[in-house]
Amino acid sequence: MITIDLSFFSELATHSPFYIMGALFIYGGWIPVLVIGLWAAKILWLRWRQRFYAATVKYVLLAIDIPKENEEGPKAVEHIFSQLAGISSGLDFRDKWWYGKFQLGFSLEIISDGGYVQFLIRTPEKFRDLVEAAFYAQYPDAEILEVEDYAAKIPLEYPNETHNLFGTEFILAKPSAYPLRTYPQFEHSFSRPGTQFKDPLSALLELMSRIQKDEQLWLQIVVIPTGSDWKEQGEAIVAKLLGRKPAVKETVWSKAGEMPVKFIEGVAYHGFGLEPAPPPKEDAAKIAQLSPGERLVVEAVQNKLSKIGFLTKFRFVYVAKKEAFNAERAAFIKAALQQYGSLSLNSFKGYGPVVPQTDYFWQRWFAEAKKTSLAKNYSFRDPCKGAPLNILNTEELATLYHFPVVAVKAPLLKKTEAKRAEPPFKLPVHIQQSANSNQPTAVSGELKAESRELEAES
Repeated sequence: MITIDLSFFSELATHSPFYIMGALFIYGGWIPVLVIGLWAAKILWLRWRQRFYAATVKYVLLAIDIPKENEEGPKAVEHIFSQLAGISSGLDFRDKWWYGKFQLGFSLEIISDGGYVQFLIRTPEKFRDLVEAAFYAQYPDAEILEVEDYAAKIPLEYPNETHNLFGTEFILAKPSAYPLRTYPQFEHSFSRPGTQFKDPLSALLELMSRIQKDEQLWLQIVVIPTGSDWKEQGEAIVAKLLGRKPAVKETVWSKAGEMPVKFIEGVAYHGFGLEPAPPPKEDAAKIAQLSPGERLVVEAVQNKLSKIGFLTKFRFVYVAKKEAFNAERAAFIKAALQQYGSLSLNSFKGYGPVVPQTDYFWQRWFAEAKKTSLAKNYSFRDPCKGAPLNILNTEELATLYHFPVVAVKAPLLKKTEAKRAEPPFKLPVHIQQSANSNQPTAVSGELKAESRELEAES
């Protein structure tokens, strides 16, 4: 018979609360305190080293103009994202914990400044050649120029005397393994012979081109290449729907635990002549019993798992002078994003904790601080602060960020006026350098026109 002596606790209860706390700390309470302290010190150290590394990384903002007669669909942009995933690199212990290195990424941006729409990408300077090569490979007649950072021209602190701001960050309504509606699902052939692509981006571009002079509307998708660990969740979903046993990831401890079992099985099979049990057969009856909706989910999840994934942060910011501010712009953007959603698969939803709402008095206490956070996080392209990161694959990203085909008629969408031509062979070097040194803004085409005139004169 086992007896438990509780006299220590009964005697301890006769003392003051401070004595009890001290005694509990001495007799083992220090252990969880030490564990939590070491964990916090580890995180603080890593962030401190990462700040040093981040200060050494230089970025450039590139404006991308595509010819008016573009006929390349989202598939071309999907190839671009596959190439950009090549910057993924494994970091060893020293790189991560001493030098503070972390996986770099890109910021895909679609902005409207007073109705003038521009596609941009922000990239680490050392990857600029890779980005330009990837885009030129799919769009040989594109114009890619370095531009000033438009986000640096708005106030970052709120409340502000001249400007007002609203925005949010979008997350997936379901786990990342469930895909959004992608561009193949927007293709049909009912109206005329041949496949027609009904671009879901056209509605968004149309809304962005309708804002007024003192308004700015920005969309930002920060993408970071990642590994394949995220696919385990999708494989578990598929296994559950098909009635399979989810695959268990092997570890050192699991392998060590299997060794005695395998030894006994080996002795039984070889020593006593027993036959091993046959592997379980695929439950074909279960697959046949799936409903059309379940079968669609399985196929969609498996299709998402077959493509390269990126850690993704999706932001929307609307900023305008106070006299021109229109709070309904946010509703228009949310409505345009609904077409990417599906009840059986996935969809976007706003991340409530970052939204500067003013419906109730306690929300108004934090509304201005949330506006400041949105402005700063967008301006710094910070992937860590705000909403949690989701996983989108190359097909989903290409559906959200691609260049409109010739059928999209957004009137103020920035496109190249003519095909890009190389400078003449005998063009003096100093003139060519002058043409390449132009730094236009994201919404101005004056310097582009001057560059084309210079080439024509030469």
